[in-house]
Amino acid sequence: MMIQTLRRLVSALVLGCAVTGAWATVDVSGVALDETVTVAGVPLHLNGAGFRKRGYFKIDVTALYLQQKATTLDAVENAPGVKRVQLVIQQDVTGSQASRYFLIDFEASATPAEFAKLITEVSQVGDIYSSLPKIKKGDVVTMDWVPGKGLIATLNGNALTAHGAPSPYINSELLAKVMVRMYVGGKTPAELHDNLLGLSTSMRDKK
Repeated sequence: MMIQTLRRLVSALVLGCAVTGAWATVDVSGVALDETVTVAGVPLHLNGAGFRKRGYFKIDVTALYLQQKATTLDAVENAPGVKRVQLVIQQDVTGSQASRYFLIDFEASATPAEFAKLITEVSQVGDIYSSLPKIKKGDVVTMDWVPGKGLIATLNGNALTAHGAPSPYINSELLAKVMVRMYVGGKTPAELHDNLLGLSTSMRDKK
């Protein structure tokens, strides 16, 4: 009798998860992305996702997580609360290459005044990337903005800290805004931009 009851409970839980969308994922270029994640105790929802290219090659699958839906870059930049940009790497890249790409893309996304204000923070992020021997295909990089703490980057769940820095957090809201702009706006191709803002799902795998 007890075994039958347990079976019913398990079946109900599985059915409940299927109905409510728990464990739900979105697939982009064969990469399964969770529709919900928790950052600093705050649930975030997948705003959009797509793949990024350099030349002919896909370099990462980018996902944007927010507390509330945003359909414009301005809304994303100015949205209050916790945010996450997640990259699932699709091509091996050395740390020095990643650092160079970051500096080029960041400068292209920031205004001259913003770049001048953030030169110390930009150097810290560049140092973090250049200290890595290699970022490999399948690695997961996250960049989380946590109000009151700052911006923190992780590689496969391990926090990345600039050499000599007392904490992995860089407490600059302006840095976080430009970083988001770099991945969602800036030189981001129109199709990826629209997919990250949830205006299109053209980059998702067809099921």
